Amino acid sequence: MNILFVHEIDWLRKVVFEIHTLSELLSRRGHRVYAIDYESMWARDGAFDFGSLKTKVVEKVARSYPDAAVTLIRPGFIKVPGLSRLTAACTHRGVIRRTIKEKAIDVIILYSIPTNGLQTIGAARGPGVPVVFRSIDILHELVSNSLLSRLTLWLEKKIYSRVDLVLTISPRLSRYVTEKGAPPERVRLLPLGVDTDLFRPGTEDAGLRRQWGLGEGPVVEFIGTLFDFSGLDDFIRRFPEVLKRVPEARLLIVGDGPQRPRLEKEIAAAGLGGRVVITGFQPFEAMPRYINLAAVCINTFRLTEATRDIFPTKIVQYLACGRPVVATPLPGMQSIVAGEGQGVVYAGAEDMEARVADLLESAEKRRELGRAAREYARQTHGYDGIVKELEAVLAELAGRGKAI
Repeated sequence: MNILFVHEIDWLRKVVFEIHTLSELLSRRGHRVYAIDYESMWARDGAFDFGSLKTKVVEKVARSYPDAAVTLIRPGFIKVPGLSRLTAACTHRGVIRRTIKEKAIDVIILYSIPTNGLQTIGAARGPGVPVVFRSIDILHELVSNSLLSRLTLWLEKKIYSRVDLVLTISPRLSRYVTEKGAPPERVRLLPLGVDTDLFRPGTEDAGLRRQWGLGEGPVVEFIGTLFDFSGLDDFIRRFPEVLKRVPEARLLIVGDGPQRPRLEKEIAAAGLGGRVVITGFQPFEAMPRYINLAAVCINTFRLTEATRDIFPTKIVQYLACGRPVVATPLPGMQSIVAGEGQGVVYAGAEDMEARVADLLESAEKRRELGRAAREYARQTHGYDGIVKELEAVLAELAGRGKAI
């Protein structure tokens, strides 16, 4: 099949996540895979660099697997704040329409809403190319500007009702997109995947431990983008309670994002310098080495409209590495992962530190949860099964009957 992925993030600079992995896995299975992005993290190359409306093409892009080959198509835009995304929205429709025709696209997987969502549906309608929307977030809740958030919600409703299929990552998200206009018969669940060969239990990397000054004690770990809803500020304030019970413990935060300055202030205010470490973003291929430093992994997300129905990708990566997880009880996550039978202990913000300390004090309980975590991740979220299921869905929509 000829498959087109469409998103509105910078494909080359955004941290590696599902869209990169799925597209590359499909390319490794013999499909011709194309991607259209928006360079959302743009910067001017000099005072007179105002961008260009010309389309750029990058061949053989591989961010998850070195032997993958995705052709990246980048519509032009004007590098002026306020105009950049607007001009991208104008250029994308023509580029998408041309790509569908020139590359004989069989099916499109759409991840985006405001920049190129309706453009994708409109461009696909004429030639009759099916469009699948992949729902992994409540998108309008991630938009801070209230006017733009309302506009994004309006666009969500339009897109959910018009695409050929919506693939969600949790039953809660399935209910959400249905409430927002997706016909129930056009909504299916496709769980988040994880590469269980890459993310697997491994020996601790002593060099990483020395690099970040983690000492010899147990490590509590969070990985991911530091959004304002991360809940890490609350956990850092409570981390001294963990240290009272396990003085040698360290908190390792592997990631970066808008909340980092606030977290650094919390660390300083609590006198936790050296005991709480923020590494910044690290290469995707290094993530298993970081996770395998951990005695306990955490997800401290606050319950908000943005987080209520989601299932964070970091969870399946933790579990695949056989690490016990302490997580806040997000309904979307609970609709997939029941609890300790899958390696997860649920805890609210008020007792998160106590549950973490309990596990740090019990190696036997950590081993029990770690075994359950690995087995669950392998059976339910392994990419071998996920990509085959996706391939079959795409082939069915494209009228191919079966995958090649």
